[in-house]
Amino acid sequence: MQIFTTVDKLCDKYPNITVALGTFDGVHLGHQKIIGKAVTLAKAINGTSVVFTFSNHPLSIVAPERCPSQIITNEYKADLLRSLGVDILINIPFTSTLLKYSPSEFIHLLQTNLKPKHVVVGPNYSFGYKCVGNPDLLAKAGQKENFEVEVHPAVYLDGDLVSSTLIRKFIAEGNVSESARLLGRSFRLKGEVVTGDQRGRMLGFPTANLNIPDNFAIPNNGVYAVRTYFNHLTYNSIANIGINPTFQGINRHIEVHLLEFNDNLYGKTIEVEFLEKIRPEKTFSDIHELVKQIKCDIEVAFKYY
Repeated sequence: MQIFTTVDKLCDKYPNITVALGTFDGVHLGHQKIIGKAVTLAKAINGTSVVFTFSNHPLSIVAPERCPSQIITNEYKADLLRSLGVDILINIPFTSTLLKYSPSEFIHLLQTNLKPKHVVVGPNYSFGYKCVGNPDLLAKAGQKENFEVEVHPAVYLDGDLVSSTLIRKFIAEGNVSESARLLGRSFRLKGEVVTGDQRGRMLGFPTANLNIPDNFAIPNNGVYAVRTYFNHLTYNSIANIGINPTFQGINRHIEVHLLEFNDNLYGKTIEVEFLEKIRPEKTFSDIHELVKQIKCDIEVAFKYY
């Protein structure tokens, strides 16, 4: 899969483009259906499948105070799209200039650079200044510009509308099994390991303290069964998210204890896959009670590996 961070004139080299348009901020099951349709249509005309999306959420420019938390990194988004069979990813920054594009200007951008045969969107897709463009307007433009518009219907799973909003809600509640159901995979966090207070090592359970940007979705406080990915290897682990109230903590931390792993991870980047929440955060009367609970947490976590 090729990745472009600017809109280049691809239609000269790729004459039969099918493009999926959207923010795709979680690449959840609904997004996967839209993207999968684009890939299928492209193959049917011996063409090229393109995903045209943004590296930042449009609300980060339109209304930063309402910008939702980020579910996946751009790197992970690219990996997921690659696995879905996408040929080209156009992942450009959403800017104040793009914000001011009228629907006709955006369609002109598509035509000039991609000249698609098919455009695939979801039912709530919007484009152009103040989001006045919609699938109906896009379809009318397609009749004029000679491209077909496919509007994939909303996806429901067990009565729930699959949406990034609901996924964020589940993550914030610590309901990571439900977020996984809508994502089609477990929720993950990726970050650099930074120096902590060494308390975990003192207790006999050394932890990797993750540095996660503030704009990312993070499960609520508690202990989780997780898997940790590092250096092409997978480690069963438990993660604690919270302030460590037993030690009168104030700042929120994400600490991961990798089972059967003793190497130094400081400065390394690890990825943590959340499987299930084991329990909420607790305050313990003493260290012995805490250690006893951690051992119990590890036993419970093995049910989910």
